[in-house]
Amino acid sequence: MCESNLYSEDGELLMEDVILIEVLEDGIKATDVLNSTRKFEGKLTRLDLDKHRIYIKQK
Repeated sequence: MCESNLYSEDGELLMEDVILIEVLEDGIKATDVLNSTRKFEGKLTRLDLDKHRIYIKQK
């Protein structure tokens, strides 16, 4: 499978097994393999596809 984990810029794990990221005007919406969604205020800063990591800078 191609899930990734979502981290803050500080390296704090925010969400596991993310399969969808939606960039919104006021933040980011992440959906995991169980179809649970969470919204984060901030912006996407880095995608590490090799390590399956997504980084965001939170407000």
